[in-house]
Amino acid sequence: MRTVHVRHLSQAEDLASRTPLSPRVRRSRNRAVLTAAVGAVVAVGLVMLQERYTGPTPLVYFAGCLSAGLAGRHLRTALLTTPWGRRWSASREGYVRPGPEVTVDDGGITVGTSGRPRLEPWDAFTGYVETERLFVLLRTSGRPAVVLPKRTFPDAVLAAECRRLLAEHLPPR
Repeated sequence: MRTVHVRHLSQAEDLASRTPLSPRVRRSRNRAVLTAAVGAVVAVGLVMLQERYTGPTPLVYFAGCLSAGLAGRHLRTALLTTPWGRRWSASREGYVRPGPEVTVDDGGITVGTSGRPRLEPWDAFTGYVETERLFVLLRTSGRPAVVLPKRTFPDAVLAAECRRLLAEHLPPR
């Protein structure tokens, strides 16, 4: 009998992991980069235009400052989609709490959150689904009860042991 013990990563580490960005976020990032570049070019062009005239024009100063500010805002948006930016953003939002500790053994699944572990016997689940990244244990209603991300396993041997225990006690769906 072997016990598989998994500690979930915090959401900040999860966001900063090498998970790919969704197409919507990629489009938003690319649009922000393009808009920041256009804003920077416009700001530089307005500064060069101001240099040609002898008298300062307040409207040109205002347009240049507005363009530079908007370019900076769009550059910030683009930087926040990098792994570093996603980790920084998540830590600023307070999502750095670690997830629960999960232990899978022959007796069932023990989920421990904030020092209160609770044992879920195998008969509390009706089956499991294995995806490329997750093990999802299902309740009798067919709704997900426990989600075990595969990346939280320290090595492939423990993931294989978890797969064996799940297959031994639950039918795959």
